[in-house]
Amino acid sequence: MKKPAIPENESERLRVLESFDILDTLSEAEFDDITSIASTICNSPISAITLIDKDRQFFKSKIGLEVLQTPRDIAFCAHAINDPSELMIVPDARKDIRFADNPLVTELPHVIFYAGAPLVTTDGYALGTLCVIDHQPKELSVNQKKALHSLANQVMLLFELRTKNKLLRMSEKKVEALAKEMELFVYAASHDLQEPLRMITSFMDLLKKNYGEQLDEKANTYINFATDGGKRMQKLVAGLLDLSRTNTANKEKTLTSLDDTLKEVLQNISTLLKERKAEIIISTPLPVLEVYAEDMGRLFQNLLSNAIKFSNANVPPIVKIAAVEQDKGWLFSIQDNGIGMKAADIEKIFEIFARLHSQSDYQGSGIGLSICKKVVERHGGRIWATSEEGKGSVFYFTIPHLSK
Repeated sequence: MKKPAIPENESERLRVLESFDILDTLSEAEFDDITSIASTICNSPISAITLIDKDRQFFKSKIGLEVLQTPRDIAFCAHAINDPSELMIVPDARKDIRFADNPLVTELPHVIFYAGAPLVTTDGYALGTLCVIDHQPKELSVNQKKALHSLANQVMLLFELRTKNKLLRMSEKKVEALAKEMELFVYAASHDLQEPLRMITSFMDLLKKNYGEQLDEKANTYINFATDGGKRMQKLVAGLLDLSRTNTANKEKTLTSLDDTLKEVLQNISTLLKERKAEIIISTPLPVLEVYAEDMGRLFQNLLSNAIKFSNANVPPIVKIAAVEQDKGWLFSIQDNGIGMKAADIEKIFEIFARLHSQSDYQGSGIGLSICKKVVERHGGRIWATSEEGKGSVFYFTIPHLSK
């Protein structure tokens, strides 16, 4: 018996093999399918996808073999990887000085015929083979040889796809972890900023109250600017805190009556409704759905507040709310008679901090609709709007059946 030679690029080859992270993994259907096809095409009772490690031959997939691995010193495939460009064929191992007294020949599994197509990476490293084995001498036809080569190429494509999918999953986990970390940071920062901002606005109010008469007009103007800026900053921080709570405050969905959710929202904004003499028309009963209850409250409150805020001067706001069940879920609509938007502006409005108007015209943080988008997408739905400048807007969103 002749021991297989060690490839000149062995250290690099082993490093590349390790990078695929496939040694000692369980069987997988896509690889088993290939060994089955190879066995059928070559009319051989044994077929295997082998990987040549430092001291062993590991079978990633096998038909007609009981063992999971064999020593490298007696592996036929360890010879095959030394010529990556060629199919290694042994018509009768008993007559080949390399294998005649090999225990794989003289004992089980009694390898007499062997054909192995090297599994070669794009960089030229042979990791193992796709091989077929028989208990009797034989030859392969030209078409069988071509098929074995082609199947070996498919094995390598599967190896590479497997690695790319693993890297993709790792990247997704990193992105998710970073997103979670950012959410926690925004929450912490927003929460911690509230108290110093309250102190600033409170002391500015005290300064104006106690010393306003002693200051000239310019100083009082500066105080007003500072107070106004502090209050706007408070609203912005509150909006960021609300955004960070979305997805984190609700751990589980609950069966929720959205009619009850809407009643609670209308109670929360009752002062705004009275001030603007707004009329809310609920065109259809809202369903009972399994949702993140607090998030749905945020969704309705932001959409209704916007519908009332962006109304025409001297025209009482009228907001119509409806829900229609469709094949895949529920379609909700909130229609207003407000100032509307240009078509070119509709895509911008769901971006965080997006504003179409100045603070002097319409106050706000530019966060509300981004919260709405986040809530809807968390439920597996989508949100969009239609609008005509001067004639109002309609906001639509969907909540799929049994959304996870």
